[in-house]
Amino acid sequence: MGAAKVVPNSNPQHVDTGDSREQNLVYAPEDIAPFGKTLTVNLLGSGPKACSFDCPYCDLGRTFTRLNRLKSEVTLPSVEAIGAAVSEAFQKIHATGPAIDSILLAGNGEPTLHPEFPEVVRLILDARNTWLPGKPVRIMTNGFALDTRKVTDAMNLMEERIVKIDAGSERMFKAMNSPLSRTNLARVLNGIKKLRDVTIQSMFFKGPIDNTVKTELDDWLEVIAMVKPKGVIIQGLSRQPANPELVRLDEDQIYAIASLLERKTQIKAIVLP
Repeated sequence: MGAAKVVPNSNPQHVDTGDSREQNLVYAPEDIAPFGKTLTVNLLGSGPKACSFDCPYCDLGRTFTRLNRLKSEVTLPSVEAIGAAVSEAFQKIHATGPAIDSILLAGNGEPTLHPEFPEVVRLILDARNTWLPGKPVRIMTNGFALDTRKVTDAMNLMEERIVKIDAGSERMFKAMNSPLSRTNLARVLNGIKKLRDVTIQSMFFKGPIDNTVKTELDDWLEVIAMVKPKGVIIQGLSRQPANPELVRLDEDQIYAIASLLERKTQIKAIVLP
């Protein structure tokens, strides 16, 4: 089984939809294989990065705002602002193009941190049904909120759920993801059971943190086999990570991990070197 290759959204530009440009709510379509030409919706606006993790490999930099100060320190876009920006962008694409293949919820941190996440998801799906019917809506999430039923219910309304799992042990989970909440790997895995299906996204690198050694890969493979995802997006560092000491794998090393996954689990690997 050959591993497919993912092309990253390396330089997102914002759709010209009035105020949405200032809040960075909708990015212009970019080619993101295997999703095709993809329109990205950022639920978190243009303020400081808002995330429940402080991953050392994040290309958005460190997470400086702690969750208990998020409401007081970060102004997130309102449901109305997101709804207006999305409707305007979808309508413009419907009228004048460019044609798109996919809609992705991601952006400036962890999208499920928006306090009205379920309502935002429903507005996006309604706008999709009106202006871009048939285009799949996907989300990329770190999985920290999967123990919240209203979040998983909203995610299950979408066509695809992409959850990151970079480690197979609690020790490596903490090293790779530096969670800022009480989240642990076991809670993420338990939350995944509430999803109707899932695609996993996994990052690999070496350096002061190394999840490519045999013991770590064996633990990761065991977790992936237990989750039984539709597929696994396997990627290496493509931009400057928050921790500059991390070491990027070469393409052969990434494809070796993909081949190991497919050989051991018969689960499809989608590669982003």
